[in-house]
Amino acid sequence: MNKQYSMTSSYDVIYEALLPKLAECNLAESAARFNLPIDSDGQITINFLKRDYHITNTGVIPVDGKPVNINNRSILIHYVLSQGTGDPVYSFKPLFRMTTIFSSGDTGKVSMMDAPLIKIFGNNVNQLDETIIKLGGKPEISKEPYSRCWLVEVLPKIPVKIIYREADEDFPVEIQTQFDESAPEFLEFECLAFLCGCLVRALIKTAEYGTVDGWE
Repeated sequence: MNKQYSMTSSYDVIYEALLPKLAECNLAESAARFNLPIDSDGQITINFLKRDYHITNTGVIPVDGKPVNINNRSILIHYVLSQGTGDPVYSFKPLFRMTTIFSSGDTGKVSMMDAPLIKIFGNNVNQLDETIIKLGGKPEISKEPYSRCWLVEVLPKIPVKIIYREADEDFPVEIQTQFDESAPEFLEFECLAFLCGCLVRALIKTAEYGTVDGWE
């Protein structure tokens, strides 16, 4: 076993700390708010990055029984605990621009979360396209020249846009994840950052293994 997972990590501690809150959560109310299926035992089923999970008042379990990163499970608890309402507005901006009132524009410095995508997919936009589609994303018509984009509904009511901008004589290739402006209504900024990390990791691992499951 990888040493990283052979001992309790700080991420495991975060998950364990969320369990008492999950125990008190009205899952039927959460299911209704997010339009999620819930069975007679009060068990929610949710699809997250093309894998199904069961959420009960005792925890989050992947339906396929295969390993999953602990952060994915924590994000799902935060999600069902959220009191967010409404619908996406389908207006997108980078996550780091949601933390300031000076948030106009869509371009800027490469974020630390997007940098790994550039390293893996910067020279292979077709591989990026194939990987995004495997994770349930759909190509969109880009409004920017020399670019391509996709829309991924990472969680119900939390769509994410991924933009690939070609290199030119002045700028290198850029790959950028952008969140719907309504996303902070459903998850706090720190949780959205973790969610972005889960998406980036899923893209890289899916490209590496050729499938959305079978990796932790």
